[in-house]
Order: sequence, then C-alpha cells, then structure tokens
Amino acid sequence: MEPGTVLTVEECAGRGVVRGNVEECELIHPQHYAEPMILRSLRVSPGLSEARVDASHDEFLYVLDGEVHIRYEDRGDLYDLVSGGAAYTRAGRTYRLEATESAVVLSFLVPAPGTPWADALAKDVADVVDVAALGAQASQDASADRQFEVLFDASRGSRGATMFVGFIPTSGAPEHYHLYDEICVIVRGSGTLHCRDTEQPIASGSAFHVAPRLLHALENPNDDDLWVLGVFRPEGSAAAAYYPDGTPAPNNEN
Repeated sequence: MEPGTVLTVEECAGRGVVRGNVEECELIHPQHYAEPMILRSLRVSPGLSEARVDASHDEFLYVLDGEVHIRYEDRGDLYDLVSGGAAYTRAGRTYRLEATESAVVLSFLVPAPGTPWADALAKDVADVVDVAALGAQASQDASADRQFEVLFDASRGSRGATMFVGFIPTSGAPEHYHLYDEICVIVRGSGTLHCRDTEQPIASGSAFHVAPRLLHALENPNDDDLWVLGVFRPEGSAAAAYYPDGTPAPNNEN
C-alpha cells in the first residue's frame, strides 16, 4: 500500500480475525519503513473480550462508534469510553474490552522501546494518563486557521508518539508536509484528500498513511469542520508543518 492511499474501516467488516467477541482487522501496515506503525479496526460485539496484551508495541485506542469499557488487569482500573474517547496502553500491559452493544474501536500500534529506532525516538515522559476524552483538553492553533486537540503526548505519558484530533474548517489546509510519520483517520465530516496529483474522497472511517515529506492537503467543502484523528511518530507538535518550498507553516512550533 502506497502512502497517501485512502482505505476505509468498512473494508475490514467481516474480513478480520475473530478472537472471542472482537473481530480484529489490520488496515494499515506500511511495508517500506523500519519499525512501522500499524492501524487496526476492532469490532467489539457485546460481552467481555479475552485478555489483550502486546509486548512490543504501545497502543492507542479511539472509539469511532459506540461505547466500550476498558479493564486493566494490573490495577483493576475500569474506564468507560464513548465515541471520541481514547486510551493509551504501554507495551506489556494487559486489558480487556467490554461492550453491551456493538462498537468500532481504532487501534494504533507504535513500536515500543526495545528496538533501535524506538529507543532513539523515546522521550522522557510524565506519569502515564490512561484515558482521554475529546473536548476535555484545550484546543491549539495549527496552520491555515486549523485547530487541534492533543489526546496523548509526552506530557500525558506517551513516550513515542502523539495522538490528536485536527479540526479543518471550510476550504481546508494548503498543500504541506511533515517530518514525522503519521496515520490519519477521518472521524467526522467529508471532503477530499489531495496527494500524489490525485483526488480521493474521504468521509468518516477513511484512513491513510502520510509518510515524512509527502505533500498532501485536506479539502473541506462543507460548512461544518472536518475532523481528522492522527497518530504520528516521533512524539511532537501537530503544528509542525511545512509548505512545498520548505517554509514553516504559521504556528509551527519547531
């Protein structure tokens, strides 16, 4: 799969591996980069899942649709996550997902320290914050009148990546690139992804990988904001964008 190619979460329906009450489907797994990030779709049916643990990846969960409870085995912590809720789980930590009705959860896997590149990227972090709710954190300014809200970064315990939601107004951002590796999922609204001299429609559930220095732009023709969920590596500022000539975008913090 080439970076900038739009896939959809719906493509995973009925095509994943079923473990108990969770159908798990790998949607994005870039093959051309060392220690890549991974995006999976988890379709959670009513019931309590089997114990889930990944020894080599930190995991970011985001509830795209429905409601789930996440139970951590080590301390017995239980959190309710509704649509827009997120959780961060360090590698090696065991949890279970529970639902009373069907839900769709996005799972972003980021290589944990223990491999060369992950070790090099790892940040010194504050205490880990287990969960975040969209709207509970202050919004920040990005380029082209865009705003974003950070769900997890180093200040909230994430040592290797940042998770945020960007809010793109009518017309959208100009063509730009980043120096980080990013996976994006549209969580509200619709529009167009411009990338590699092509135009691809995007809507809630559309997902794509943005490689470092890949020029792209999101166009929003609607009155309401387009919401894009992003997880990028290494951890840093979502405002760190550059125009095609290399000029830093306004509000770039790097």
